[in-house]
Amino acid sequence: MFGRNQDSDETERRTGRRSILKASAVGLATVATSGTAVTAARNRSNEASDVHAATGNVNSPVSERQRRTVRERAVADYERNTGDTVDAVPAARPEAGGEGPDSSEEGTVVAYAYGVDADGVGRSYVGLASESETARAQATEGRTGPRAEDLIHDRFENRVGDISRRLEASDADVTTQSVGGTVNDVENMEQVYNTQIEYANDPYGVVSSTYYWLQDTAGNEEGSLHGLHSPTTIEPGYRAFGSSWKNEKAWNKHRWDETQMAWHDVGDGFWKPAGPSDGGSVSTSYSISATLGWSPGITFGVNWSYSEPAMERTDQSSQYNGYCQWKWDVQDKCDGSVRKSTLAMQPTSTCDMEDHDPSMGDKDISKAEVRGRFTEDCDGWHEQWTSTTFYKDT
Repeated sequence: MFGRNQDSDETERRTGRRSILKASAVGLATVATSGTAVTAARNRSNEASDVHAATGNVNSPVSERQRRTVRERAVADYERNTGDTVDAVPAARPEAGGEGPDSSEEGTVVAYAYGVDADGVGRSYVGLASESETARAQATEGRTGPRAEDLIHDRFENRVGDISRRLEASDADVTTQSVGGTVNDVENMEQVYNTQIEYANDPYGVVSSTYYWLQDTAGNEEGSLHGLHSPTTIEPGYRAFGSSWKNEKAWNKHRWDETQMAWHDVGDGFWKPAGPSDGGSVSTSYSISATLGWSPGITFGVNWSYSEPAMERTDQSSQYNGYCQWKWDVQDKCDGSVRKSTLAMQPTSTCDMEDHDPSMGDKDISKAEVRGRFTEDCDGWHEQWTSTTFYKDT
């Protein structure tokens, strides 16, 4: 839903001072400058790629074409380092926006990074930003740019550094084939892609999800089991921008019904947490275990644990309609600590579907949606969302 700048060709001939990524801490080297700054974090490893990155701004965002170029460079590094050929690159198409009774916003991609670790796992970061008309009107003299864009750019160096460290660790066999988040064990499953989608919307807040895309290791042409582990944080404007906006509700939805594969099945017990909670803070361990007709005698599983915040959880999943959805409601008083705090949830789901072959071309595997509702002292509301389509890029 974010649009490309129609003047991008002209804009790409100009280099704005705000488009250059600060490069001191993680050894970023600028290899090209245009409407976006394109960079690479040098990886001292043997097989993993460098981390390739691009930055833009709300008026000249990082386009889908530019993101594809970044991915292609990282994949080329990996293929050159390993001698392997990547037939289908796991990737994500992000969208973001905000909406309320008085205004609506459209998120644009202002930061993007991609790398491939020594195990062939794609790792990326997408930073999106927007600001309300109120925030624009309140811009103060001397401010170098929109606060939401500034926030994403300020965090971007650390995000790139995180990816770079994971790539180096994979080469050193420190965390080979680990998943991340709070997943402590997988059975006949492996990670194929990891991305963080972070959307800042001034003055309301920041919605962020780190997705771990899993796939079975059976290699059976009759079907594939896919999984999404999606640690999510809802950061109110009170913390992100020093505004009066605080938490009210949150949603997380895994849209397996959006797959382009010929068939799919969300089976019994294929998602957790399942059922309601009473609103208390609780540390819980979860486990998903699946057996499938096309692979008899093999069990596929994911195990993880985390502390759920003090929010009332409702399980809104529909096995019949092929999606898994969770809703959290803040029960705290209007000025309570839960409303002011960054909230974290970690739902996971799996889905059995037709196996993807590279000869099929690009195919969407799933879509994931996250939505946070913020309130200003329990009076008025504003929601912001991200929608991420996971696909095989051939």
